[in-house]
Amino acid sequence: MSTGNIARHRNYSELMRQHNRESRMKRVIRVFMYFLVVLFLLILLLIVLRWESKQSDKKQLSKNLSNNPVTLLQVRD
Repeated sequence: MSTGNIARHRNYSELMRQHNRESRMKRVIRVFMYFLVVLFLLILLLIVLRWESKQSDKKQLSKNLSNNPVTLLQVRD
């Protein structure tokens, strides 16, 4: 074994510990980012669904009121 190989492998355990720490941190960051993306998409979906339901309720209410003007008068009293 040459001197270069001996020097390169002298701190092998420390290098492997550092590598494991770095790869674990990268994995944690990646999982956290995926979690944030999924959370953002779910919130966006909920906002759109709620907005659509409000729009359909408004449309249904305006349709009902326009078809029956007596109901509008009764509501005002």
